[in-house]
Amino acid sequence: MAEKVIDKILWIGGFYPFSLKYDPKKAIEKHKAELETLKFDATSMSIIKNSNFFNFYFKEICQSLNNVLDKSTLNKSTFIELLIANLNRTELIILEDTKRSLTSGGTFDSNMLANVYIRKPEFLNDKESAWALIDSAIDTTTLNLNYLNSVKFNEELETTDELSQVDIIVHIEKIGSLFTAIKQAYDKTIWRGDIIESDDSTIKLKSNQRHLMLDNVALTRLTRNIGATQFEFQSDSAEYKSIKKIYHTTRHFQIIKSIEENNGEMILKYQSKSKKPTDTFILFTAPILTYYPFFHSEKILAFENLTILDLVNLFSSLCDLVMVLPMPKYEDTEVKDLTKFKRFNPKIRKSILKDYFKKTTKYSEKQISIFLDLLLQKEDKHNLWLHSIYEENDHYFFSHSSIKRANMLFLVDKWLEVGKCDLSERGYKFEDYIKDFLQEEKLNEFAKFNIVEQSNFSFLDKDNVRKEEEIDLVLTTETTIIIAEIKCTTYPLDPGDFYSSFQTIKKAKNQVIRKAKFIEDNWDKFEHLLGKKGERKILKIIVVNFPHYAGRIIDEIPVTDFYLFLSYFKSGKLTNLKIEKNKGTTVYELPYYNSVQSFEGNFESFFKNPIPMQDLISRQTIEEFELTLNGAEPKIIAERVVYKEKTPNDY
Repeated sequence: MAEKVIDKILWIGGFYPFSLKYDPKKAIEKHKAELETLKFDATSMSIIKNSNFFNFYFKEICQSLNNVLDKSTLNKSTFIELLIANLNRTELIILEDTKRSLTSGGTFDSNMLANVYIRKPEFLNDKESAWALIDSAIDTTTLNLNYLNSVKFNEELETTDELSQVDIIVHIEKIGSLFTAIKQAYDKTIWRGDIIESDDSTIKLKSNQRHLMLDNVALTRLTRNIGATQFEFQSDSAEYKSIKKIYHTTRHFQIIKSIEENNGEMILKYQSKSKKPTDTFILFTAPILTYYPFFHSEKILAFENLTILDLVNLFSSLCDLVMVLPMPKYEDTEVKDLTKFKRFNPKIRKSILKDYFKKTTKYSEKQISIFLDLLLQKEDKHNLWLHSIYEENDHYFFSHSSIKRANMLFLVDKWLEVGKCDLSERGYKFEDYIKDFLQEEKLNEFAKFNIVEQSNFSFLDKDNVRKEEEIDLVLTTETTIIIAEIKCTTYPLDPGDFYSSFQTIKKAKNQVIRKAKFIEDNWDKFEHLLGKKGERKILKIIVVNFPHYAGRIIDEIPVTDFYLFLSYFKSGKLTNLKIEKNKGTTVYELPYYNSVQSFEGNFESFFKNPIPMQDLISRQTIEEFELTLNGAEPKIIAERVVYKEKTPNDY
């Protein structure tokens, strides 16, 4: 049974303000018996006290959408087509605006994206960070597509004023964008266990500021780590020769030379290419090599023995096609009629797309169909992050940004779920990978330790009853015993995903405490492995696969990701790069320790406050920003991270 009310009401629809089922009084009455046994917490009190304000916004925004949609003469299928067209158009504009902003200065800092702002007239603060602007556009379009399910369309109306219909599409994108921002800010606050404060004129979504900073640190580190892999892959590193071999054995070395349109049909013309992996193959493979090195080559029986890397290979080929589909130029993005609007959503015949895969890859027709089916939107419930291909009669069209900016880690987790690849199976592979790395990789000169080979610690007690614990990883140094609980989680794309995985990590905390106590209480049974009792201090740590939880501490036990965990042993230092025009690249290094003694002595303090995270957090500030529907009261204020640009003295 959940200990806190929040762990229960998060799953009860009557408490969620962005829902037609919202009715907290009815929900409390219905679940009174089970809620009475639980402890009330600040987050739950926030929901009960303030969620009605967010439900007011929900109703107002729904009414605004209805008012706009009432003026529409478009049928549902056309509306879907134009919403995707508008997303493709938005992406084109944002990418060019961001590119121009980033190239306007003389120095490139990998955190600069967080401080690129683009005007958003539907917000009172009139701007939004480009760091997640396209992601927000994808979420907004997904929301609007799902909202169409509640709309009654008159399929017999005739469109006479096309400009007014264009305005409707643009207008609902603006309304949906505000709704998405408010909903995401609320979700992030509530699912992370934070609070809502209110007075007569203002509602404030108050976050744990360190956790808010750690969220941004996680994404920055994720990007950096993947970028480092990408660089190694591109530089012909011997480590990735086997991956390039997969590319060479599964590709026909052809690319599209040009695409011509003839009476609405795409005609693809091909030309030969070198055997060098395409940029998209490297781009989409790098996240998998970084965060799925322990499972990327496992054959998936449900997918005709395709592996993760095969699926990514096919995805990169799809992206290569989408990137060259005929689209208007940046200077030609103004839209006044539906014909031009539809140019942002080019369609391709199904048979031509499948023929494209046959010409560019060596996968079978069945394997190609399995891959496309994973991406195909089939039901009324839309998720553009997962389903980026739409079917219209015998044609396909695409959410371009969902493909070009695909979150490959999220996709792979969802594909593995469909392919019946159990998370526990991945967990065993993950444990083995960490152990093999520590045993086989060349580590730095100060990383002196031993791995206890056995994982099962057991004995028969005086009553001849077996007592045992399975411990994922045990390391010994001269002065410490490190007990690690290793957990493989799924990629947390949204706050609900984060919450679910974090509950697993909380259970891991209980496990590592129990296992350490088992060792402590029965030390004499394992003295031959651990040395004499009292000679070594037991340190506990939780190691997960993704960086989203690293830097958090649960009951004095640090959580880290395997990338950071292994780097403590291998490089033992933080490396930063600064790239300046006409000056080249400057490398700055900060060691984690400088002796065998400090390697052991710094371990606990390092993982409770890791140096790479200290570096990033020191550059962050928290600012408030407004998310208020024009003319609405009370005002909604949320918090976000802003990065301070480094100066030469910061390195």
